Amino acid sequence: MTSELILLILLTLLNILLFSFLIKIFIKIKIIDTPDFFRKIHTSNIPLVGGTFFIINIFLYFIFEIFIIDNTPYFEGYREILSFLICSFLIYLVGLYDDKYFLRPNIKLVLVSIIVTICISISNTFQLDFISFLFTEKIIFLDNFGIIFTIFCFLVFLNAFNMIDGINGLSTTYFLICLTYLTLLNYNFYFFLFFLVPSICFLYFNFKNKAFLGDSGSLLLGFILSCLFIKTYNQKVIFADQIILLMIIPGIDMLRVAIIRIFKKKHPFEADKSHLHHLILNKYNPKISYISISLIIGLSALLSKTIENELINIIQILLILIIYFLFINLQKQK
Repeated sequence: MTSELILLILLTLLNILLFSFLIKIFIKIKIIDTPDFFRKIHTSNIPLVGGTFFIINIFLYFIFEIFIIDNTPYFEGYREILSFLICSFLIYLVGLYDDKYFLRPNIKLVLVSIIVTICISISNTFQLDFISFLFTEKIIFLDNFGIIFTIFCFLVFLNAFNMIDGINGLSTTYFLICLTYLTLLNYNFYFFLFFLVPSICFLYFNFKNKAFLGDSGSLLLGFILSCLFIKTYNQKVIFADQIILLMIIPGIDMLRVAIIRIFKKKHPFEADKSHLHHLILNKYNPKISYISISLIIGLSALLSKTIENELINIIQILLILIIYFLFINLQKQK
């Protein structure tokens, strides 16, 4: 039995035990999601353990990387490690507070902006200084706007990621699709394993309605993906248009919903039932809704990875989205 297989088995057993323990703790301290039978359609109180579950696994990975891995670390240097670890924990705390007590959207935006600023101040690994596309050799240098643009990108993606967290398994599946995509570009077995195992464990409990991500989980996973996208992008193994394609489903849904809310004189990030998954749930059951959205996200990732001409790629994805939204509208009219 290889050391990798032994690690896989141990990590799986540890995560199952950890999850069972956290579920009991969170029910006891009442960090739970209570159904309102409008936007939250589950029938019982569900513990919001996702963020705590994943942050513990992040700490486990860093212990493993610092003290055990000698020659294949994913993060380069202690500033990069500190930046990712400290700010992931701060993001988790913001989400955990929101899960327990509720934070106003504007306050949450300010807090997340401060944390992102801290992140890129500690390590410029997670800062965007240029924009490059696959279909052209021209590079747009951001100069003094790099920090502002980086914060903007973080905020947009974190909100987009949070908005798809409405069907069991959907946001975690999206996280796994993006993580797998990035791992294929910059392979590191141990880093991938320490996120793959907890994600699969969480999906199992999530599909059984035993646990939810909560804001602590959705903010944390969104922040992790944002850091990984920028780190991989700065290594020049992925381009801006490829990242756009990976984010196009939650991105366009966020933009559409924000515009609708603004016209209705609501806060663009106020929760409601106008998201893509809500529209599909009006016609289909949660399982079909989950599968259909996951497939189109997976298709976007596949096209981004396999097609060389990114302009054609973007056109194809936009056509898929147009057909998809038209299909939903036709179903609603029946």
